[in-house]
Amino acid sequence: MRNILQRIGKRGLPLGKLNYIMATFTLLISVLLLFATRRTSSGYAAMRNMENNYIEWQQCANDLLAASDYLTEQVRGFVTTGNRDYLDCYFEEINVTKRREAALETLHEGLGGTDSYLRAKAAVKQSESLTSQEIYAIRLALDAFGEDPQTYPRVIRTLSILPQDDALGQREKLDLARSMVFDNFYVRKKAAISENMQLCFADLVKQNERQQTAAEGEMNLLLHTQQTLITLLIAIILMIVAMTSILVINPLIRSVLHIQDEEAIPIRGSSEFRFLASTYNIMFETNREKKEKLAYEASHDKLTGLYNRAGYDFLLKNTVMDTCALLIIDVDKFKNVNDTYGHDMGDRVLAHVASVLRDSFRPTDYICRIGGDEFAAIMVRSGSQFKGLIDEKVKRINQKLQNPENGLPPTSVSVGTAFGDSKHSTGDIVKDADLALYKVKQNGRCGCAFYD
Repeated sequence: MRNILQRIGKRGLPLGKLNYIMATFTLLISVLLLFATRRTSSGYAAMRNMENNYIEWQQCANDLLAASDYLTEQVRGFVTTGNRDYLDCYFEEINVTKRREAALETLHEGLGGTDSYLRAKAAVKQSESLTSQEIYAIRLALDAFGEDPQTYPRVIRTLSILPQDDALGQREKLDLARSMVFDNFYVRKKAAISENMQLCFADLVKQNERQQTAAEGEMNLLLHTQQTLITLLIAIILMIVAMTSILVINPLIRSVLHIQDEEAIPIRGSSEFRFLASTYNIMFETNREKKEKLAYEASHDKLTGLYNRAGYDFLLKNTVMDTCALLIIDVDKFKNVNDTYGHDMGDRVLAHVASVLRDSFRPTDYICRIGGDEFAAIMVRSGSQFKGLIDEKVKRINQKLQNPENGLPPTSVSVGTAFGDSKHSTGDIVKDADLALYKVKQNGRCGCAFYD
């Protein structure tokens, strides 16, 4: 390469032409590098959007299953007690809330034609087929309870029942209505809905893994492309420096020195070279910072499998907390566990706490690990009337933690609870829950307190 450059210098290649060639190559590589960097940034945004979509689809699937179970709870409550509140809730879900339809529509927009969507669609059809059976059972129960037909919901008034059922006595009609929502046929249908939704969840996980794998492959390719372009850019810069030295700097310095001292003086560096070096360093640092921004934050904690802090923040932002309960959960004296048994045992204790929490809440609730020994639970559709239920739940959790298996040390948790429907809220449910947690710690830990 040195010989070639020396020959070019001897031939007197015009600097204008040389600068044009070098500038063209430099511009081309820079444009390609900029394009690759933008593609990498877009890829990172796509991965983040992919994860957000995955969480949204999971939430929709949970809503769909919860709506089906909610309808079952209401119809069973009505045919068992005759309380019209259950009937009102049932038809409000059918005619107003329509969570099944809303969830399926969202899944269709994002997953139409996929196995996950088809599973969810099948579950909705199965749930809708049970609706007819449930409405028939409601009609029989209304007749059996001696309700005024004029007060029946419209869809009930227009429903015809079989002559042999109409001929039954009140007790027989009530028994038949209860059988229709408690018998093995009904239970099998519910099990089929649950099975389809479990398969839907499994398909969602697989689809997310495939998308993540494809996105990671594309990101790796883009990063390799960036590295190649940076390498080429470095080579061009070095060539420019070498050519500039041979064609401009060296001849100029030698001429000046020969005129002044009539001898050669070693080159100690030049302002042009320092400028080029500093420009490169700035560009390298900029590129490194962009790479750091590509670090991908998973929505789940690796140790416990629960939602991590990022997932927790997303849930708080995208969940209607007015109808939820928020539980902030601290593992009591966890530092003593680490100090006494070591960090490995501490990790096992945290995993055990996570397992107990996961088993203690509904599938529709969200359990998160938001700090080292700090957890949180978002209980959907849970108002302040659930205080007793939550208090008992915390007692059972602490009972399990204080009587562990597999050689784990006993521990306990302190829980601060706040409700979105609280009339005395500060306006920040997280702050309310923290205040309640502080109350528990002031009273000796290992318990539950509510923000009032």
